[in-house]
Amino acid sequence: MQIKRQANSNATLYFNKELLKLLANATIEMRLIDNTTESTIMQSESIDELCRREVLDLFATYRANGAADLQACAAYTTELQDFWTKQRFFIFANAVHRETTELTHRVALVLEQYNKITQMDNIQEVLSEEYYRFNRYNNEMQDILNYELQRFATPYHPVRISLYDCLDMTITFHQLYMEYVLSYVDNACANLN
Repeated sequence: MQIKRQANSNATLYFNKELLKLLANATIEMRLIDNTTESTIMQSESIDELCRREVLDLFATYRANGAADLQACAAYTTELQDFWTKQRFFIFANAVHRETTELTHRVALVLEQYNKITQMDNIQEVLSEEYYRFNRYNNEMQDILNYELQRFATPYHPVRISLYDCLDMTITFHQLYMEYVLSYVDNACANLN
């Protein structure tokens, strides 16, 4: 069971690293959009300083909104991960652990209940039944645990897809907002007030 728990930790770690890469790439993309937008505002020769300040204030507002949207994607993903990383595997692993502990207790009860000299056949029969029952249960649970260890392997994992979609939408809207900000540079703040 310890090997399975370690494998689960490794699978979760690898999955978390993948999600962090998605977040990092989105952060880089948003920074590029922000840097390009700010540079365009600062280098524009078609606006006066009052307009530039107003557009920079608008830019700061939309940049903060974009950062908040990015954080919301991360927070939502964290909520989704709770079930996938903390509950799914451990529901089954804890059941196996509990059954193993109970088996040890049942064996002790059998040894206590029967006379070891005169009832050895009964002891062997009951313990054999316990062994086969536990072995069948354990084998089934090992299959389930092995399946659980592969739960992050699909490229279409719901958490991965959810984060990707959230980040894609955030970046798309951020780009649109920054184009909106730059429209005030294009018309020299004519419609700003």
